[in-house]
Amino acid sequence: MPTILITNDDGYDAPGIEVLADVASDFGEVWVVAPLTEMSAASHSLTMRRNITVRRVGRRTYAVDGSPVDSVLIALFEILPSWPDMILSGVNAGYNLAEDIFYSGTVSAAREGALYGVPSIAISMERKEVMHWDTAGKVAREILEEFINRRDFRLLSVNFPSVPYGRLRGKLWTYLGNRTYERPVRRNPDGTYTIGGKPSFTVREGSDVWAVLNLYISITPLTLDLTDWEVLERMGVGLNERKI
Repeated sequence: MPTILITNDDGYDAPGIEVLADVASDFGEVWVVAPLTEMSAASHSLTMRRNITVRRVGRRTYAVDGSPVDSVLIALFEILPSWPDMILSGVNAGYNLAEDIFYSGTVSAAREGALYGVPSIAISMERKEVMHWDTAGKVAREILEEFINRRDFRLLSVNFPSVPYGRLRGKLWTYLGNRTYERPVRRNPDGTYTIGGKPSFTVREGSDVWAVLNLYISITPLTLDLTDWEVLERMGVGLNERKI
């Protein structure tokens, strides 16, 4: 039976992680190791300047007073009795599309697993007034049915709209789109600043942004290598030529 590690950035008791753990229990032995509190937009942060407290809150459920990446590391090297076959992160309440993957604690938790060679999937659903968690459960089941026994990927980011399941038009392989923010920094009357802003999308057919706006489940394969190979090629640098 596969061992499945589940984490998130919304907290160990968030609705999305409960849905994901329930579905995953039909596919393997589930361990939940996730932040004690919400850690959205934590990116790939590590807790380095204080000790981290871990609480066992269920038979195979642990709450970590740290970041999503802390949770994965502690799970891999201290909690799980064996190396997991898969890591699932989510289901996040809110999209992680386009450039937002760099800020996302959900995606970063999955990325940390991929860095250690564990096939990892981040799953995110649109945040809106009505959250269709039943849809999240059905999408999670679809994803597990397709990928639980596959080892031909390292890191996937899955996004889908919060609509009744019957309105979804299927799954699409996609690439990262473009998403920026209008006025991402706001100065408050008391002299403090707020980070946020209204998102602005560039919608290109085939992108993750285009897919969810057209009611598809977007599946984006992500790489762990940020090297700009096009620049190296333009510089005439071969694989074994790295000196400047």
